[in-house]
Amino acid sequence: MNANTDLKKLSDDRKARASALLNDRVPEAVSSGVYLVPSSDGTKKYTVSHIDAYSCDCPDYQFRGKEKGLYCKHIDAIILFNKLKNKVEMDAFDVDEVLDERICPNCKSDKLIQKGMRKNKSGDKQKYKCLECCAFFVLDPAKGIKGNARMVCLVLDMYYKGNSLRDIQDTLYKNFGLKLHHETVRRWINRFMSRINDYTNTLKPQTSERIHIDEQAVKVKGVNEWCWNVLDNKTRFLLANQITKKRFISDARSIIQKTKPYLSQKPTEIATDKGQFYKKAIRREFMAGWHKIHSYSEPDETLLHATSKMDNQLIERYHATFRERDKVIRGQKNEKGAERYIDNWKTYYNYIKPHMTFNGLTPSQVAGISIGNERNRWLSLIKLSSHL
Repeated sequence: MNANTDLKKLSDDRKARASALLNDRVPEAVSSGVYLVPSSDGTKKYTVSHIDAYSCDCPDYQFRGKEKGLYCKHIDAIILFNKLKNKVEMDAFDVDEVLDERICPNCKSDKLIQKGMRKNKSGDKQKYKCLECCAFFVLDPAKGIKGNARMVCLVLDMYYKGNSLRDIQDTLYKNFGLKLHHETVRRWINRFMSRINDYTNTLKPQTSERIHIDEQAVKVKGVNEWCWNVLDNKTRFLLANQITKKRFISDARSIIQKTKPYLSQKPTEIATDKGQFYKKAIRREFMAGWHKIHSYSEPDETLLHATSKMDNQLIERYHATFRERDKVIRGQKNEKGAERYIDNWKTYYNYIKPHMTFNGLTPSQVAGISIGNERNRWLSLIKLSSHL
């Protein structure tokens, strides 16, 4: 108990020093995800990188932070710096921009005229009339809420960039005069992400012949459970994920079964760690004989079970990315919330988050999935999912 208290006190102290550091000096962006942060006295500059996880070359992080799982003040300064920068970017977000597609949802005609405003408890929204079928409607796909679709985009983007529900609540009120309870913000996220997930689950990526499977511990009701993930090697597309209490053969088979509908072809290589449950699960699901290199009936098809951490480093790097956000929310309160969170994260990772390896493209773009407006992918997903 005392050790945990000391660690928390040390972490809080570093965050306070990070905030003070930003008051006097501004970090220098060297490249995407790499920054130079001045020391407190200004005599040195330390390199902070955030490729898939944060790291710093200062002595504090190298000799104490890594071992105790703590960030140094330079990393905390970059986290705070990016958080403030994201807020500025969101403040400039054009929430009043007219939606691109003006088509009647009933007859698909583009002969529309504006017909006053719809005034209700959700706020004022432009009403349209179709000259072909005489239908009245609101074009905004985010119906029944205060605000509009672009405000929903703002909320989703801020949340998955690391802002808390109360941070988002405060930004909406200060910049747009929109008063929302932070739990309303949470309901917005769950409502629209559920709709978006239903849409993205109908899309099939173009995958490669090699996939990676691994599991990582996550907190659910304060207890460690297991989040299984399957990643495509070429596109980095997260094909499937699930949470289980244990790591049995049946659990390994279950994640493989969830993956199969999204595979463009039968994998010739599957990289895993040394878990014995993978061997039996892969053998049963892919009908493969088992030894170091597994052969199908055709001589040119092989299935490799990797036992080296280096062979599975891509999914280990994904785990580090997931962990950065998971640390902020500090686990889930129940099973349903945990499953919902990883489903939402999968959509964000595949369709929204740019990947440095692909020069800013998302895994979905590399996998051949187009969602239209690539500048605002959130808005594209909301519009596309509203037609389901």
